[in-house]
Parts: sequence; structure tokens; C-alpha cells
Amino acid sequence: MPSARDETRCPLTADNITLIGDITLPAAPGTPFANLNKDGLPADVAPGMGSEIEYPGSFLVCDAEAGTVTATTVGMVSATDKGLDIVPLWTVSEDRMSMTMTFYPKDCFGNPISDDKYRSWLPEGSRGVDNDALDAAVAKAKKTDAPVEDVLIAQGVPPVNGRDGRVKLSFDGGDGVGTRLENGSINFRERGNMSCVAEGDHVASLIPPTSGRPGFDVLGGELPAKDGKPKELKSGSGVTSTGLKGSTIVYKATMTGMIVYKENSLSVSDVLEIDSDVDLSSGNVHVEKGSIIIKGTVTTGAEVTAEDNVQVDVVVENATIRAGNDVNVGGGVLMDEGGLIEAGGTVAAKFFRNATIRAGGDVIAEVDFVNCDIVAGGQIVAESSKGVVNGGDYVCRGMNAYEVGTDVGSKTNVTLTIPGEADDDLDGKRQALKNRRIELEKYIGTDDVAATLLMAPKEDRAILAELFKVKALLGSRMRAIDEEKAARLVARGKKLARINITARKTAHAGVTIRIGDRTTTLKKPVQASKFHWDPEQGDITTSGL
Repeated sequence: MPSARDETRCPLTADNITLIGDITLPAAPGTPFANLNKDGLPADVAPGMGSEIEYPGSFLVCDAEAGTVTATTVGMVSATDKGLDIVPLWTVSEDRMSMTMTFYPKDCFGNPISDDKYRSWLPEGSRGVDNDALDAAVAKAKKTDAPVEDVLIAQGVPPVNGRDGRVKLSFDGGDGVGTRLENGSINFRERGNMSCVAEGDHVASLIPPTSGRPGFDVLGGELPAKDGKPKELKSGSGVTSTGLKGSTIVYKATMTGMIVYKENSLSVSDVLEIDSDVDLSSGNVHVEKGSIIIKGTVTTGAEVTAEDNVQVDVVVENATIRAGNDVNVGGGVLMDEGGLIEAGGTVAAKFFRNATIRAGGDVIAEVDFVNCDIVAGGQIVAESSKGVVNGGDYVCRGMNAYEVGTDVGSKTNVTLTIPGEADDDLDGKRQALKNRRIELEKYIGTDDVAATLLMAPKEDRAILAELFKVKALLGSRMRAIDEEKAARLVARGKKLARINITARKTAHAGVTIRIGDRTTTLKKPVQASKFHWDPEQGDITTSGL
């Protein structure tokens, strides 16, 4: 079946009209550019159908009584055997955010076209018009007596979403190890000092969210914007705040110390700042409370201990560092001759070489880990485009690296584990029960109970019977422990399924992965994949990113 005609389009063709202007120049609204022929007209434009029949899809008005055709906007006449249309001189982009226009000095009757006329012929409701550009194009067309094509004359304004409320810290990043994120970890790329403040210092401002500013397109359509979301910041120890809800809230220190920004809370802790290297000549550094900032290097054999954080601006060389919270190193960690870093939280550095690390949180390298021994309660992270985990043993709650292993097949062992999931408590109880049973069997043997009692003297049988009851009870308790370990294993598998080893580029041959009670060694490189535990299969599985 033929498709229905678009009633917004003019049904006329070139055969139905006689042009009365020069169609190499644009037709202008208000003045007919063609007369209707008397014969062969479509029924809906024949005399008697009324005057001024509008066809918005063709930008035309037909007056059947007067026998004329007029444009409703300025444009070029397109008259063929397939249809009659006006092609507007203006063009609106698909996203309606810009409008271009071609300018002619005269219309199809030779009448000059002024800038005001061009403005009046733009689409109804047009916004964002550049009047200077329009005037300049009209002047150029008149001067050159030639069309000026594709002039950008209008631009929409995109909506601007409101800015979320934010925390503005008064201390800047400087050249320290990194910027502390809201979750307490360190983003090594955003370098910044853990700064000291004095009592009364302004330490931060909580900026309220802003409202969105709506935009518009060149046809006058409104473009809505979103308002910003509020931000929360709590005053911790050593910090007080003033200000009303909806306005900027100011935070000040009530003591001298180091700013700690963690988990939407701002506090001040005690800090010891050392402007030199820490080495054997200066002596070891230990603080029972607070944190330590070391402006130099911690050298071979030195020891540093802090209750909270340790920040080393340069390098850690074969030294021992212990911190209750984070350890942040501006350069690298080099431990080819020994050393240890123990931290309750995050350990971050530019790179790690032969390092021994024990961390309760994440261990983060900007560049790489080489031949390290690391146990982390959080993730091991080397996710930059240079991030490689190459050789060594890594026990963690997840790994996110650009590459794991190298193409030379370095021996790299990665074990996923959930902290606190060991069965040491049950293993100890079971071993104690087993030891008691072994001691008991020295007296009653391992033979069948009935046979042993029959062979024993009559006066000893009652005692032996009680001892066999004790042995049976020990066995029952051991089996109960085995059942509890099995139940724990099932629960542990569900938790293990939520963590993974991610190699965003390549996991190379030679990498050994251990999850749960299963181990696999890669025989060939695996591209852009993650390795995780499948609790249903009870095995390690691989999936693409």
C-alpha cells in the first residue's frame, strides 16, 4: 500500500506553478514567488478550497483563490517534478545548540535584504543570536554582491549543574607523598603533605552546594539543570566548627598537631616533625602518641615507630618502620639488605623493591612492586599504566594492577584471603584433643573395645570401660570441630567470591594464584582479566574485564 502523504508538505510540483522570480536568489516571506497554473492542480489547493493554506513542512503558504505561492521563511526555492519546497537559509544543528545561516544581498526579485529582515525571518523563539555576526555577514554580502555561506549566528547555552558541596582544606598538597582520600587511603598521583596546624588555625571550610543554572537551545527550548548535593564533614578531636546550615562552615584547630581527614571527619593529632634523615647517627625515633613526618630518608638499620602515621618525604632504605595507621613514602622503598614496614592502615610509595610489608589496609605503588613479600589486609594496588607486580609473594584481600608478572615468566605468587578467617583457634583445640587421645591410647591401645575388655583382667574392666568412654568423647569433640571448620569454609567461600585479582592489561605466564584451598599457575598470558573464587564450583575462575 502507498504510504500516507505528509499533510505538512506542499502537494504542488514544478508543473503546477509558474515562477515569477529568480530562484537562484532566495524567496522572501510576504511576497509570492510563483503563480498557480489553472490546470492540473491537486484537489486541496484548487480554487474554492480557501485562501492561505499553510504547509509548515515545506515552509510555504498557498492561496488558492489568489493563485499564488509564498514562502513563510527566507530560503531557496526547490521546484521539481517530485515536490515544491523552500529550503531555509538557516540550519539548526541536530542537538539544537547552534544555528548557521547563508546570507544573500538580494531576494529573488532583486530587493536588498537588510539585517533587520534577516533577524525577523529567523525561527520563532530563536535565542542566543549573535547580532554582530549577523550584521557583519549582511554587510559582507552587500559589499561583495555574493552569498556569504554557513555563518554561525546563534548558539545555545548548555545547562550548568550545581556544584556538590565540598570540603576545602586550608593546607595544600605541596610535594608530599599524596593526598588523603575520604576513605583514608592515599592517592599517590595527587601529591600533598599531611600538614601541621597550630591552635586556632583555620584548617578547612565546608562549602555548601550550589543551584544548577538551566540552559536553552537556539529554538528557545529550556534545558534543565541539577542542583548540587550537600557534603558532610564532622568535627573530630582537636577541631571545632562554626557556621549555619546552608552557608559555609569554618573548621579551626583547638590544638597543635597534624590534620587527619578520614571518613568524612576532620581531626588534629599530635605530630613530630624531623627536618633531616633518620639514621644511626641521629638515633632511632619512637613516639608513644601521634605521628611522625620525616623530611629526609630513613636509612639502613634505622627504626621509626609511631602510634598514628609515618610520613617519609624521600626514601626508605633497609629500615624498620611501624605505624598504627598509615605509612606514606614520597620516593621508593628499597630493602635489598633487609627491613620491614608494619602499618595498621595503608602503605603507599612510588615503588617497592625487595620490600617486606605487613599492612592492615591497602598497599599502593605508583609504579611497581618487584620481588616483595607483602601481606595486606586490604588491596595491593599498582593500577597506573606503569603499574606492575613482578616477582615475590603477595597475600591480600584483592589486587588491582596493570600487569601481574612479566613476559620473562617471573615467579609471582598471589594469595587472596580474608583477614581474620584462619582456623588457628579450632586447629589448636583439635590438636589438644588429639594429643589427649594419643596419651590415652598408650594405656588402652587402639584395638576394638570389646576385644580389649574380654582380654583384660576382670578387676580392670570397669576402669577400662570408663577410659574408652573418654576416648569416644574426645573423638566426638574432634568431629564437631571438623564440622565447624567445614561450615566456616563454606562461609569463607562466599566472602572470597566478592574479591578478585585484576590485571587490566596482562597476567603473565608463571603467575601462581591461590584462593581458598585451590592453586593455579598460569601457563600462558591472560589479557585484561580478573581471577576470583566461584563458590558454586569451589574453584578459581577467570573472567574478562
